[in-house]
Amino acid sequence: MDSQTTKTIAIGAVTGALVGAGVAVLVAPQQGQKVREKLAEVSELVKEKGPLINEKGHEIAEKGQEVVGAIKESLHTAQDFKSEAGAAISEVKSEVKDFKQNNQQNKNGNSSNVRSIQS
Repeated sequence: MDSQTTKTIAIGAVTGALVGAGVAVLVAPQQGQKVREKLAEVSELVKEKGPLINEKGHEIAEKGQEVVGAIKESLHTAQDFKSEAGAAISEVKSEVKDFKQNNQQNKNGNSSNVRSIQS
């Protein structure tokens, strides 16, 4: 997810929360005057806190991007480690196989030498 998408999602979430709060005030079972007072309070709160909420939303989106970057970097490191470990395992297997073959050849050669000496 790119930075712009993350910011858009954060702004949308904040806006949705504010709209939801306004709707909750409107549909709450209260007298008309009380509803207007509550709506005015919420409206004033949105005016006051809206820019701060927007700024915090942007900060959260930026931190989210940092976390995504760190996770991607960790994933690449893990993939590199896996590749290197796989190569090392293959190399060890090959060396063990060569060792076994050389050891078997040495045994066969030694048996022939022992038989020729005994003869």
